[in-house]
Amino acid sequence: MTRILNLILAVVILCLSSLCAFAADAPRAEPVLRKVPSLDGGADILCLVYAPQPVPAGKTGLVVHLYGAGGSGKPNGFNIGRPPYDEIRRLLAARGYWLVVPTLGPSHWMNDAACKQVDAVIADMVQHENVDTTRVHLFGTSMGGGGSLIYTMRRPNTIKSLVAVFPMTDFTQWLEEIPRSRATVESAHAITPEHRGAALQAISPMQHPEAFKTTPVFLLHGDKDKTVPPHHSRDFAALLKERGFEVTFQEVAGETHRDEIAQPFQQQLADFLTQERKGKQQ
Repeated sequence: MTRILNLILAVVILCLSSLCAFAADAPRAEPVLRKVPSLDGGADILCLVYAPQPVPAGKTGLVVHLYGAGGSGKPNGFNIGRPPYDEIRRLLAARGYWLVVPTLGPSHWMNDAACKQVDAVIADMVQHENVDTTRVHLFGTSMGGGGSLIYTMRRPNTIKSLVAVFPMTDFTQWLEEIPRSRATVESAHAITPEHRGAALQAISPMQHPEAFKTTPVFLLHGDKDKTVPPHHSRDFAALLKERGFEVTFQEVAGETHRDEIAQPFQQQLADFLTQERKGKQQ
């Protein structure tokens, strides 16, 4: 009898192991490249698109990823398609969310043209993929982190929530700290020395906290970041909390300016982006 029980137990363990291996090895849907027409008749916007798995029959959600300086929306580009984000991509897909990475240029800094391109991407997904306009979110890293904040400032009541990983929040201060970035930022926004002060304040989230009154923000930053010093997230989080706005801030000890910072927070980030708020379906 003992032998039979041991045999049955061994078979059960073998079956469970096979099922786990099958689930782990199950192929995931590959992203596809899509050209999205601009809203002003300009060039199409090349996007890397990750579909939900499976695509829901009803309304869907959308996360737009904004990459860091030098990145792109092409496969293997410097974006959310990299390994540190594998789990958040899987979770978003399983929860019925489209994930789209638009190519906005390597140094757009969310200027007027980039804002209009993001407008076009959102409009296209709403029209063709049944995206719910109340379930549109942003996930940005570095330049894209700052860009996600700028876009939310410029497009009130458009973004439901956003994640900003090591974003710059005060451009006047950041360009003094990292002067090598001044040329690309000021070129993107057509900033001249005569109007530099006002122009940099206009794109600095620290100067516009009221723009985030109804948009929950998740900030993730390493305390050893030399590219974007951590006070940018720390100070912005404190400002939003002072106003009574919803903000989550994680400052990670020992981390620098690299995508790996997000790896242990993927579940938390996915939960933040897809959670229900104020009784509305997410």
